[in-house]
Amino acid sequence: MDPISITGLVIEVNHVLASLVQYAKTVQSASSEVRRLSEEVFALKGILDHLAAQTEQTQCDEKSSELPFFDRDVMSRVLYTAHEFIRTLLADLETPETKFKHLKRNLKWPFTQKQVNEHLVKLERVKSWLILVLMADHNTADQGIQQEINDLTVALKEDLQIRERERNKMANKELLQWMAPVSPETAHLRVSKRYRMRTGDWFLSGHLMEFLKTEENPLLEENRALFLLGKYKLTSMSSQDPSICMAYFYCTIGDHASQVARNVLGSLVAQLSGADPSILDDIRSTYNKVPKSQAHRFPVEISTLEAAIVNCASRKTQVVLLVDAVNESNDMDLIEESLVRLANSCSNIRVVITTTNTLVSRHHSGSVLNISREVRGDIDIFIRWRLSTDETLRSLSPKFQSEIEKTLLRNADSSFRWVQLSLDNLSTQRSIRAMREALRSLPVTLRETYASTLGRIAPADWKIAREALFWISFAKKPLTLRRLNEIVVLEETDKVLDEDMMLVPPHILLQICQGLITEDQEGCVTLAHASVKDFLTSDWIRSSRVDYFCLDPTTADLKIMKKCLTYLCLDNFAHGYNIKNHLAMRDNHPFLTYAANYWPEHGAACEFGDLDMIHKLFNTRFLPGRGNYGTWLQTLFRQTASREQDRATINTTHPLYYASSFGMAPVVKSILADPNIDVNAPGGRVGATSVWIASLRFNYEVVEILLAAGADPTIRDPGSGLNVLDLLRMVPTAGRDYNALRPILAQPAPWKEKTGKGGPQT
Repeated sequence: MDPISITGLVIEVNHVLASLVQYAKTVQSASSEVRRLSEEVFALKGILDHLAAQTEQTQCDEKSSELPFFDRDVMSRVLYTAHEFIRTLLADLETPETKFKHLKRNLKWPFTQKQVNEHLVKLERVKSWLILVLMADHNTADQGIQQEINDLTVALKEDLQIRERERNKMANKELLQWMAPVSPETAHLRVSKRYRMRTGDWFLSGHLMEFLKTEENPLLEENRALFLLGKYKLTSMSSQDPSICMAYFYCTIGDHASQVARNVLGSLVAQLSGADPSILDDIRSTYNKVPKSQAHRFPVEISTLEAAIVNCASRKTQVVLLVDAVNESNDMDLIEESLVRLANSCSNIRVVITTTNTLVSRHHSGSVLNISREVRGDIDIFIRWRLSTDETLRSLSPKFQSEIEKTLLRNADSSFRWVQLSLDNLSTQRSIRAMREALRSLPVTLRETYASTLGRIAPADWKIAREALFWISFAKKPLTLRRLNEIVVLEETDKVLDEDMMLVPPHILLQICQGLITEDQEGCVTLAHASVKDFLTSDWIRSSRVDYFCLDPTTADLKIMKKCLTYLCLDNFAHGYNIKNHLAMRDNHPFLTYAANYWPEHGAACEFGDLDMIHKLFNTRFLPGRGNYGTWLQTLFRQTASREQDRATINTTHPLYYASSFGMAPVVKSILADPNIDVNAPGGRVGATSVWIASLRFNYEVVEILLAAGADPTIRDPGSGLNVLDLLRMVPTAGRDYNALRPILAQPAPWKEKTGKGGPQT
């Protein structure tokens, strides 16, 4: 045994005690926690001091031929694991160094009560461990003591592994948020609630097992991507095999971010990082290249994410990627191509994709399974479950239940959704006679079922119901019921929104829409099924008896932009940013956050078709507190406007900067019609020019307009120290290529005459 290792551990324990003393002096509120931890650490130090003295005495006695009083190998393990724990505790207590060393550090106690208790338990284990080792004489070692030592070893190592994972998670929090802004957990919980035991067994034990077993299926060398035509619940695919590393994702209608290809791949990488933290190494280096002072950070590139997954797969026995409902994504082609490319690049990668349509004919390494033809057994299981658990249906006679089951199975045509709605309809009937009549007159198709559902909505509620279905179908992110209630009652002519206009009770909207919408566990309202949107936007509904409810995707973004701007221009928000209760205002008007953040995105999709509404918002900046314009920016910044920097930004930034940033080419043209506009005025939080932010965000049409109006691309951005010309020198990548700026900057423009420059160098 090397006594230096024990001495080193004593030194580290002293460092922990010094940190605790410092916290005791600075953080008065943590005195009791500090005392409890200090007592345990002092006790540990006493044991280590005794152990060091005994070890030194044994090794100094050159005449002694006896073995040390403890097992060397056991003690080595004890000291190593104790060292890891003390280092973990010390790291938690360390305070970050600041660049202002002349300022007194403001310590904050880093532990919650729960964490203090967890550390106390771990300290007790370490002490017990060392005491047991001291008791375990090598010549007369008791098997029971040795077993207790082994049990404590396992427990402490598990504690350290959990703490290490937590530490890595916290250290990577910002990186993971940048790389994976969308988590599949909410969708996972929603789908899991619908899953019924034993449904899908035919797939799990058959097709999926054959697909995953490479050694038993040589064809997998050419078919490592499996496309499932139809809907399937991926939650039931989770494997208990530790050699398999699995990641999943759900593309969701109504959540625009979940449909973006890089968000899908980013989420898969984030999940894989839980089992293999090194997968983040290359991505972290890319993330760290951007200065923290730079407000705009480039999104992670798909090629970088793909490379990380391939590297992870090379270290694992098998990596399985599951992506559900790719057909609900606007990036469907891009996602499919990326996943198939991953499957082709590494023999350890398997890809399972569910979709209602696919480009598989172009994918030479993909196989297709039409699960819609094989779910009859699952439908039968689902029907029996509903008949046995539904409060109304379970009271029916076995004979009538059997009749319902046979009728639904005969007419289901592989549609779970049709069966579900038919059972919902039967369970709402108030008598057996009404149920029999409903069973005989069931709509024969899903679209007829939806038409019948819409027909049950009271005419007085048609307008509100249609508005709700419209917003849920085309919003860029799911809306909570409170946000939805605000916007469905707003008319474009309204000047104010007050409590008298709100729906009562708030949940009445769910009842009005007759089950076509639902509220999830996160409080967001979604369509009950993706097929609802397909029906509402179909050609069939336009000539049906419920044509009032048909929705037009081609005009949706324009309508939403105008409605958001109407909302932002309400008198409720005319007081501007200079208020003390902005957080309370956002709570009282929950739709404000969506309107502020997403009207430019909807506007870009419709080429900002209503300039009058946009200028109406911008012109309110002449009111006190910058009026509605100030409220918009304050909400956009997500601040209380108490920070002087944000106040200055709102007060001094011209709308031209934000119009350029969001790529509002028609708006920029309209603003520049004013000859008194300073096209090079600094704006935003770091004081960048409009042409810089437009260039940085690839808004090249806006860049061309600004340059023609006299914008100077040689002015440097205070945040990064670069100018527009510097962007041309960056190495092009899949997600960042500024070469399109070259021909724009080569055109004759006022800035060249002013600076004497001939344009960008090739």
